[in-house]
Amino acid sequence: MNILAFATSYTFELTLICMIAASMYFLLERYKLSDKYKSISTLAFTTVALAIIEYFGMREFFDLENLTSANVNYPTEFRYLTWLISTPIMLYTFFVLSGFNKIYKKTALVTLCLNFAMIVSGFFAEMSFSNNLASFNFSLIMFAIGFSCWVGIVYIYNSVLPSYLAKVKSKNQKYLKHCLESLAKIVTFGWLIYPAGLLISFYDPSVETALMRELVYNLGDLFNKIGFVIICFFCAVKLSKLRN
Repeated sequence: MNILAFATSYTFELTLICMIAASMYFLLERYKLSDKYKSISTLAFTTVALAIIEYFGMREFFDLENLTSANVNYPTEFRYLTWLISTPIMLYTFFVLSGFNKIYKKTALVTLCLNFAMIVSGFFAEMSFSNNLASFNFSLIMFAIGFSCWVGIVYIYNSVLPSYLAKVKSKNQKYLKHCLESLAKIVTFGWLIYPAGLLISFYDPSVETALMRELVYNLGDLFNKIGFVIICFFCAVKLSKLRN
């Protein structure tokens, strides 16, 4: 048996199970949030629920029979379509948590626009390359655009938002600061695996590399999607206690 295919298939199932558990957690633990922060539970649940729908749609692709076949198919389009909806919800969650969605609307809008451009350009880069729909240079240009947008989001989460948070003079500031520091690490290091996986595929389109990319994407979704929103949820719980 192909060990890499086996690992890819089972990390997919593990990620799906964890997402289902996380979605139940956000609903069952919603009572811990004050009315001001209940929307965080909604955003967290929506992010994970979208991923669950995506993963159920991809199950046939991650069946061992498909992963070990000579003409293996990969669910690239499913991932990007879900990322197009789920990632802006993720990024916007901290804006809602901190109240910056009302104070710094332009920054929130820029963040969401960068995210949209990042996902769309990444989709065209990967689909044009894997399906030979355009020249390799076109794929590289799309990749460069997406990568630049990701760098912009990293800058916002590591520099812009911390500068806004430094102006907050309340008991919330300490908890929001710890939350933002963790989220910034996810956006910087956790999200880095996606452009890295695509770039490696450009120069090594072998089946083994593709399987490794999908395995990493599975684990990336596990830690990045669930990790991001659960950090926001825990912070919302702490902030809710301060209001009581």
